[in-house]
Amino acid sequence: MAIAEREDNDDESEFEVFQENWQAVMDFVRLRRCWRIDRFTNICDGLDRLAIESTLRMMGIKKRKRPEILQKLEIMEDAALPILNI
Repeated sequence: MAIAEREDNDDESEFEVFQENWQAVMDFVRLRRCWRIDRFTNICDGLDRLAIESTLRMMGIKKRKRPEILQKLEIMEDAALPILNI
């Protein structure tokens, strides 16, 4: 497992990430500015799929690994949406 640290450095800023999820977590962080937000309701609809594909390609992620990473990104996206849409 790897230890990740948030920048705010409070007591709850460290968390563990299984090695097999590290790439997906780093890609999720890279996509932090790529959320689709409805301009009328300000409701977050999720990550922009074109941005995901483009980011994975630009980061040199092999095509055969992309579906697995996308699946992990969708899990994190599903967890983030209720928090973003409070």
